Amino acid sequence: MLPLSQTGAYLVLLVIVPLWGSYPATAKLALADFPPLVLGTIRCFLASMLLAGLLGRRVLKEVRTFSGSDLWGLGFLALTGVFLSNGVVYLAIYLTTASNAVILQATMPAIVAVGARVYLGERLRPLQWAGVACSAAGVLRVVTKGGWAALRPANLQIGDFLMLAAMIAWSVNTVYVKRALTVYSPAAATIAAYVLSFVVLLPLAVATLPLFPRPRLTSLTAWGVVLYQAIPGALAHVWWYEAVKAVGPSRSAIFINFQPVVGVLLATALLGETIGLAQLLGGLAVLVGVALTTRPK
Repeated sequence: MLPLSQTGAYLVLLVIVPLWGSYPATAKLALADFPPLVLGTIRCFLASMLLAGLLGRRVLKEVRTFSGSDLWGLGFLALTGVFLSNGVVYLAIYLTTASNAVILQATMPAIVAVGARVYLGERLRPLQWAGVACSAAGVLRVVTKGGWAALRPANLQIGDFLMLAAMIAWSVNTVYVKRALTVYSPAAATIAAYVLSFVVLLPLAVATLPLFPRPRLTSLTAWGVVLYQAIPGALAHVWWYEAVKAVGPSRSAIFINFQPVVGVLLATALLGETIGLAQLLGGLAVLVGVALTTRPK
């Protein structure tokens, strides 16, 4: 894969983000037949095989030149980029609604902006900090469904908090990868992330099988979702790293704003989920906060 120009990066992002926005709703269909970690494990395996077949020879030559510290860096990319932000996401979607999941995904640009401030030294102006606070208020409204009484432990959906944890992990990955890509190619970073995540997810999927209904391995819907998310998703992951390398983490993350539109429409069409006023207002607050956080000077 060739390095992207800025224009090419923006075009690629316009394709990637709607693809990712469709994942919560389609994953919910597959989770009716596959346990969350089984779904994540199969996806990582198929993505690893695809990328190894396409890019493995070139990446193998690159990996042979790495030192021990380089391999630790690849492990960190795997932990934050696939295992936490994908393996945990399926568990989150299993435990909450697809609509909530995709709205909470929209917090990523604000989280990336804060991470870029801490790790890359990018300064945030007062208006941007106000945007971070606005996004946080929107998240709180979605999680509580508009009522403070929902903050009682018995009323909270653990899936919402797992989704936020996954978004923090993916944001850390997006910020870290800007420097990491001075050492690794996007192809090497992506293949390593999927292979290492598969190695970790496989025993976890087996160990947690008794906690979920038995997988229906004959389900064509589940296998169709796995193939849809594994094959285009793996290629999108490589191009995402190329885009971050070309235009930076903050600008790349802005495109995440398109995800809620796609995700909410699909959640309504495919799953019949209804969007309440609290979700609408919370999602709007998240997007307004993101617009303020990522606003150029």
